[in-house]
Amino acid sequence: MLNYRLLQQLAPLNFRYEDRTESLPDYLSRVAPLLPHIPPNLLAQWLYRHWRGFESNWSFIDLAQLRVSPLMLETEQLLAEVDTRHMEVVERWSELLRSNRYVRRSWLAEYMASHGTWPEPIIVLAPRADECYPDGTPMPHPLALLEGHHRLAYLQTLAQQQHPLQHRHALWVCRHVDDI
Repeated sequence: MLNYRLLQQLAPLNFRYEDRTESLPDYLSRVAPLLPHIPPNLLAQWLYRHWRGFESNWSFIDLAQLRVSPLMLETEQLLAEVDTRHMEVVERWSELLRSNRYVRRSWLAEYMASHGTWPEPIIVLAPRADECYPDGTPMPHPLALLEGHHRLAYLQTLAQQQHPLQHRHALWVCRHVDDI
């Protein structure tokens, strides 16, 4: 159930004006107490840095009812279990990594190629069996990708190209409080 009051409080102040957007330290000091069960680096990565994406794609999720825990998954398991309703985005960025030298030279692509994993854990939801998006479409199972489409695309491509990868990769898993 959407928590409108909380959602309004989570938006970075002045986010529509890049030159006046609330600083990350100010944002975290204001928002972290509202969501004490969500790690600050997850708040920074998902809400602060990707507010527009969060607001348009995930604002229906009541973050106050989620608990977050770290998880490490092997490459094969991660690629098999993490799914997204935006798979076309993952496929597009996978193709760009294979075919576009500017994408291959991006800081993220270079980081992942040299470290064999991502710089920041992706964020997934462990949805309930009957959980759906607001339009009624069932959420993917067992793990629905919330944030990290570029990273998942690059990992998928690097794995397909048999590039040396770390054996396991970090994720943040969001679970409903009632399911814990």
